Amino acid sequence: MHDFLSMPAGRARFLRLAGAAMVALGLVACGGEESQAQQGGGQQQQPPIPVDVMKVEPHRVDVFSEYPGRVEGQRTVQVLARVEGVLLERHYTEGQIVEKGDLLYNIDPKPFQATVNQRKAELGSARASLNQAQRQWSRTRQLYEADAISEAERDQALSEIETARAAVDQAQANLDSAEIDLGYTTVDAPLTGVTSLREIDEGALVSNGTRLTTITQLDPVQVLFALPENDAIARGKALSAMGGETTDDKTREATIILPDGSEFPVKGVVDFTQSTINPDTGTVQLRATVDNPDNGLMPGRYVRARIRLETREDGIVVPEQAVSDGNQGTQVYVVADGKAKAVEVDLGPTVEDGRLIDDGLSAGDRVITSGLGQVSPDAPVKVKSGGSGGTRDGDGGGDAGMGRAGSDDDDDGLAAADLPALRLTPREPLTAVVHDEAYAVNGQRNR
Repeated sequence: MHDFLSMPAGRARFLRLAGAAMVALGLVACGGEESQAQQGGGQQQQPPIPVDVMKVEPHRVDVFSEYPGRVEGQRTVQVLARVEGVLLERHYTEGQIVEKGDLLYNIDPKPFQATVNQRKAELGSARASLNQAQRQWSRTRQLYEADAISEAERDQALSEIETARAAVDQAQANLDSAEIDLGYTTVDAPLTGVTSLREIDEGALVSNGTRLTTITQLDPVQVLFALPENDAIARGKALSAMGGETTDDKTREATIILPDGSEFPVKGVVDFTQSTINPDTGTVQLRATVDNPDNGLMPGRYVRARIRLETREDGIVVPEQAVSDGNQGTQVYVVADGKAKAVEVDLGPTVEDGRLIDDGLSAGDRVITSGLGQVSPDAPVKVKSGGSGGTRDGDGGGDAGMGRAGSDDDDDGLAAADLPALRLTPREPLTAVVHDEAYAVNGQRNR
C-alpha cells in the first residue's frame, strides 16, 4: 500500500477520489441543514422592515392649478383711412412701437384744403348777408314804430334776418366738416403699441374705411384661459366663503408660466370671470391682466396660468410616493403597534408639497413614506431613527461559493489537500487548499 501511494500517478488518483468524497460529504451536510432551516422557517418571525414615516399635521393649504392660456394685447386697433385720397407718405417702420399721437400716414390734403377755403368763403358771404339783414331790420323796426310801414313789411324784414342767421350757422357747419376731413389727411396713432405689416403702399388711392395698419398694445397684456366646470365651481364657492376677502391679492393673483417652464417675473391679476359656463366646452372663461414693461409676453403666445382655486384651513398632505393602489382602492400605509396598516383614502388635488387627502387620515397618524415596495398589510416595520436608513438584516452570507481545490484539466498539477483542515460546514467554503505535492493523506508529509 505504501508502495502504491509512493507512485505519483496513484497518489494523484487517490487524492482526487478523496477530495471528491469530502466535497460530497460537505454538500450532503449543507443540504441537511438547509432542509432543517426550511422546515423551521415557518416558525421564524419576519424581521422588521426599516421605513421612514411622516406624522400627519393638518395645516392651511392653498390649492393651486395651472391652465393653458393665450396672450392677447389689452387693446388691438385697426387704423383705417377716414377720407378718400392718395396715400402720400408713411412715417413709421413696420413692427415699430409707436406712441399715442405719433404721425403714421399722410393723405394728399390739397382737395380738402380747397374745400376748407371754399367753406370759409361761404361763411364770409353768409355773415355779410346777416349784417345786411340786421341793418335792414333796424330801419324797418323804426319805421314800423313810427307807423310808416305796415306790419307785413316788418315781418318780412324779421324773416330775412332769421334766414341770414341760419345761413351763417349752415356755412359754419360746412366749414367745420371740411376742416375735419382735412384733419383726417394726417393719420395718427390712436394708442401706444406695436404696428403690424403695412396693408397698403404709398401712392395708392384709399377711401373711407381702407385699413392702413394694426396697432396692438403690449403693456399691459391679457391672458385668456378657461377653467373646467368643477374647478370653476370650487373657485366660486371658495370666493363666496371668503366674502370680503375676495379682493385679497393672493386670491386674484395669477402666475404666468412660460413655455420653457419658467415663471414670468410679473404677477397678473384676474380681473374678469365669466358668469356662465360655455355649453360647448363645459368651461368658464377667465382673464388675467399682466404688466409687460419689457414686452416679454407677445400677443398670440401660448402660456399657462397658475391660480389659487381654494384654501383648506385643516388640510392633510402626504408625499406622492406614499400613495399606492390597494385591492379596494387608493391607500396609504400607516404605522400602528409596530406594524404596517393599509388605510383607504380619498384623494384631493395635487398641491405643492404632495397630494391632498380628503378623507381617511387623522391628525397624529404616522404615514409610511419609504420602503413601500417591501411593505404589506400587518408586516412588522421599524421606523428609522433620525431619518437615516437602517440596514436590513441579512442572511449571514448564505450565497457564499465553494472554493476550488484545483483544475480538473491538470492531472499532474492537482493540489494536495490538508484533509484534517478541510472546513465543510454548510455556510463556509472549502479552504485550507495547499498547493504542495509533498503532502499526503492524514497530513503526513511524503518524504
